[in-house]
Amino acid sequence: MQQLPPQPAYILHSRPFRDTSLILELLTPDYGRIACIAKGARRDKQRRQRALQPFAPLLVTLLGRHDLKTLGPVESAGQPLWLKGRAVYAGLYANELLVRLLPEGESHPLVFSAYQRLLTQLARLTGEERGEQGAVLEWPLRCFELHLLQALGSCPELDFSPLDNGPIRAELIYRLTMEEGFAPVHLPAGAVPRGNDFSGAHLLILNAWLFAGDENGGEEGAGSLEHRAEVLVAAKRLCRLILAPLLGSRPLKSRELFRQVYGAS
Repeated sequence: MQQLPPQPAYILHSRPFRDTSLILELLTPDYGRIACIAKGARRDKQRRQRALQPFAPLLVTLLGRHDLKTLGPVESAGQPLWLKGRAVYAGLYANELLVRLLPEGESHPLVFSAYQRLLTQLARLTGEERGEQGAVLEWPLRCFELHLLQALGSCPELDFSPLDNGPIRAELIYRLTMEEGFAPVHLPAGAVPRGNDFSGAHLLILNAWLFAGDENGGEEGAGSLEHRAEVLVAAKRLCRLILAPLLGSRPLKSRELFRQVYGAS
């Protein structure tokens, strides 16, 4: 039986398989999202199943020649990251996005790194942040979404307007079209911006945020608390606009769970 080299991995999803096994969806740097059978995992609850938990860094060996691999030896690659409160649902949301959107078997080391960074940031939170404090949850989540969309080739350039054939200008308003990216628009005085209209200044902050690669995800570059809140609203709106056609009409289970518990979107 063919054996793949050991890989760092996180478990994104698991479901029962036959009487004693599990089918796992893993995220790895070299193979991206990959499915495998964990034989006997449901029977061996004291050891193997306890190790196969979400948000825990693992080192896995996969066996087999077919698309559905068999899980071989599993080692812990570090301390599990215990997420709390709202951070749990943020982690489940990220897992569901990866399962739904990431092609199986394609190498995405940058997505793996973005996911690791997200979990590290979420693990620092109490999980009960609200209001202005809620930004510490929103910033890493939006950053992860943008990195994922960029890896999928679905994130338009945030600092360049193809129709204008020039850089995004902070003082202008831009309208997003999925086919052509951001195009400058002139809004008459008193006109209400559309849902796909964005401030050039916000787009430039998001672009800097996307490529900052620091622990704060570019948050410090957003200025005052009020300005940060505006950028966060724009980031959430942008991500949802791009994600909607990729996800289709089937709702996200993690989002529905979050609404049931916290009554928020």
